Amino acid sequence: TYTFSEGGMSEYDSLELPGRTMLTSEGSVNRSTHLLKIDGKYRLITPIEAERLQDFPDDWTRYKRNAKGEVVEVSDRMRMFFMGNALVTGIVKRIGDELQKIDAI
Repeated sequence: TYTFSEGGMSEYDSLELPGRTMLTSEGSVNRSTHLLKIDGKYRLITPIEAERLQDFPDDWTRYKRNAKGEVVEVSDRMRMFFMGNALVTGIVKRIGDELQKIDAI
């Protein structure tokens, strides 16, 4: 018999370790939410910190074009969703570079 178990997780993220995978549920508070504990106080990571974890420039997700073509500001919750849906751009670029080297052989 197989028993499903998600396993243990720390209640907060360590600033001394690599960041965990971001999920599209980052805009809500749940088991996988990225929390920091600084000076004994907990806080959520900010959209800019999420962008940095994913190797995007600061404020990359701050604005979007709406259906009318107007530039509008994006909510923090949606920005976190965007980063949960993203790939770490630096890693993707490095994989692409290596594939090009292989293709050139």
